[in-house]
Amino acid sequence: MKVYITGMGILTPLGETPDQLWQALVKGQTASCEWLDLKEQGFRIARACRINDGAWLDPMRGQKLAVRAASLAVQQAALPLDGNIGVFVGATMGESVAYEQAAEGKPLDLSQASIMVYPRAIQQALKVHGPQRAYGTACAAGNYALGAGIEAIRSGRADAVIAGGVEPFSRIAMTGFSRSRAMAGDYCRPFDRDRSGMQLGEAAAFLILESEERVLQRRVEPLASVESLGLSCDAYHPTAPLPDGWGMSQAMQKAVHKAGIDATEVDWICAHGSGTRASDDAEANAIARTFPHQPPVSGYKGAIGHSLGAATAVEAVITALALRKKALPPTTNYCHADPAFTLDIVQETRSLPALRWALNCGYAFGGLNSALLMGAA
Repeated sequence: MKVYITGMGILTPLGETPDQLWQALVKGQTASCEWLDLKEQGFRIARACRINDGAWLDPMRGQKLAVRAASLAVQQAALPLDGNIGVFVGATMGESVAYEQAAEGKPLDLSQASIMVYPRAIQQALKVHGPQRAYGTACAAGNYALGAGIEAIRSGRADAVIAGGVEPFSRIAMTGFSRSRAMAGDYCRPFDRDRSGMQLGEAAAFLILESEERVLQRRVEPLASVESLGLSCDAYHPTAPLPDGWGMSQAMQKAVHKAGIDATEVDWICAHGSGTRASDDAEANAIARTFPHQPPVSGYKGAIGHSLGAATAVEAVITALALRKKALPPTTNYCHADPAFTLDIVQETRSLPALRWALNCGYAFGGLNSALLMGAA
């Protein structure tokens, strides 16, 4: 059964509509900047990519971002809010600000701060009923949620699905990445010779998934298809990826195999591209061992930062836009090729009229590897 995307809603540091984000990426823009409040709080590195609304100390920020992005997706899809509608959400930290404020002595009910509040908040706000689940699989969580949405529709457990991810900015995460020396002091440069680390971001992105039969019945225009999710776990190290990329390659191969296509049919890879030495090295190895035809590769965390549990959901929106427009935005901040890589990194906006199949990849601590195969509608 074919499953299609019929609506998309996003909130990112570079735009609050898919078109705004696309235009910013095409222009090579970045949301990375130094924040005075973080500097005053003593962060060694105060650069990040944040949605500039000033509400970073709201203990319900994640829920509000999730509801808003999901509502925008529903609106674009003109989705009737009746029947059995599933809600699947990927996240990592939960309401991080609530935990921070509780640690400072503020009386808060932390049972309302876990990632489980996100699907419930969306269901309550939109008054929908159906299966719901939250996935705390870190940087791969958005793909997990979308994969669950595909299966819910194909199994008949849901008539339609609202799937994606949300991650409000977290000072806890900022502290952890800073202390582990994983953060870039200036800009995140995925796959670049001079890359020096990642940059923290925040975002919310949700996609409406429906079966082909329902799309035809409702007479709505599909934006792209979601075909199959490939997963693997190499469990090599709590934070570092397996250097040769074997686990990442397994996820890619499974996504392609489940869809019944050949690896040589993949036209483009929207990469994880965190900008750290170890992760980009492993991902480059995984792509080289999986795709001998070397499809073009792009990475966008230099533009919008690494939004953890929301990252692959945002990148699924970017992938759907690329499939629809038959074009690939450039890899933000990529200037110098790494001689250790054989990758075809997209440096300038590239027209690709034959773009049919694309992989949206995301990898998380603990060896959690994901690859979501998406197709042109």
